[in-house]
Formats: sequence, C-alpha cells, structure tokens
Amino acid sequence: MKYNYKLTISYLGTNYHGWQRQPEHITIQQVIEDNLKVLIKHPVKLYASGRTDAGVHALGQVANFKTKEYFKPEKIKRYLNAVLPRDISIKECKQVPLSFHARFSAKGKTYIYKVYTQPDPFMYQRGWYISQKLNLENIAKAVQLVKNTRNLISMSKKGDYLREDVEIREFKFKYDGFLLEFEISASHFLRYMVRKIIAHVIHVGTGRITIDTFQQILDSKDPARALFIAPPEGLYLKEVYYLPEDEQL
Repeated sequence: MKYNYKLTISYLGTNYHGWQRQPEHITIQQVIEDNLKVLIKHPVKLYASGRTDAGVHALGQVANFKTKEYFKPEKIKRYLNAVLPRDISIKECKQVPLSFHARFSAKGKTYIYKVYTQPDPFMYQRGWYISQKLNLENIAKAVQLVKNTRNLISMSKKGDYLREDVEIREFKFKYDGFLLEFEISASHFLRYMVRKIIAHVIHVGTGRITIDTFQQILDSKDPARALFIAPPEGLYLKEVYYLPEDEQL
C-alpha cells in the first residue's frame, strides 16, 4: 500500500539555487528530500507545485511525496522542522489521496512582490530597492493593462508556452510610503512572468517607458520585446490553491 503526503513549505530562497534539485548546487528540494530519506528509510521524490528560481522565497509552496511506509503527518512535520535549516520550515503536513499531485492538481497561485523605496538593510535580499520617484497613478494604469490582457507570452521566458492563456484573477498593490507590495493571482504562471510584469509596471512608474510602449510589448506576444526583469529576491510564492475534494481522503 502507498501513502501520499502533502507538505506546505515556507522558505527564504537567499541561500539556495532555487527549488529544483541540481547536481552542483544546494536547492530546497534536495535539502528536504535528503532529510525525509533519513526518517522514511528510503529515497523520496518531492513533486512541487512549480519551481522557484534562485533567490525567490515562499510563504506557501506545496509539494507531495509518496511512500509505502505510514507515518502520522504530525510526526513528519515535527521531524522536518527539527532537522531542517532555519530558513526552511514545514507549515503543514497532511495525508492526501494518491491521485493528488502538487503541480497537476493546482487550480491557481498567488505571488507577492515587494519593492522598497528607502534604504533598509533589513530588506536586503528580501525585496527590490527602487530609489527613483514612482508615479502611482501610472503604476495603477499599468496594473490595469495587465489585468485586461489574456495572452502574456511577451512576459514569459521564450519557449514557455505550454498553456498560453493566463487568467489573471487579481492584481493589486498597496504603498505605505516605504514598501510597495504587489499581489497577483492567476490560473497559472509562465516562467519569469511575475518578475517581468512587475519590472515593466515599475518602469512605467519611474517613467523609463510609457504606458503605450508597455501596451505594444504586451500586444507583440514576443518575449524578445520585453525590456526588463525584476530581481528574484523580491518575489514570494504566497499560496497554491486546490479543490477541497482533491485533498479529501
């Protein structure tokens, strides 16, 4: 008999070369899998909702793994949180149906991107520092432009077109005079999509490009037309969404 466990994970990506296991770099997947192997006594393969790039953080990454050994979910959570580095933590562990897959069962995701506008060492590698004055009215126009655009291929990595049409469900921002925080939810995300969107929205705000230029880039459906990509350290995977019945035993 097999058992399937879902992990909800938070981490600071600063010290890791992204999520996905790589032969010559330390990654989030590798660290968790190696520690799970000690508990479960056999190699474990984690399937994530999606990869995060080097330097990107997560508040609610989701991954699942299968094993022939039964463990109480709380025991797995307690064990991992005792042995993992302090920049990775398990928020939840639960047993789910064998049909559950962190990536293919996902129905949507939310990302946060943080921009800070005054020097602050405590935001170093936690956000993108912008020293230029920002026009919030123009930023709002650029955000609305993205919300009205169905095909965001020009905001992706070239060749990442498996599911071209992205349903933007929410895109909002707030600014308190220091921290400008964007929150974007969608059916799915193309590679580099959030970082490219944010970079162009920000530079509409700084005046480096006009709203008309941004419109032309979006309309082109050509990744080669994109001008900017925001640094990874401002990006946080906030949450991954599933149907309740997909998780119900």
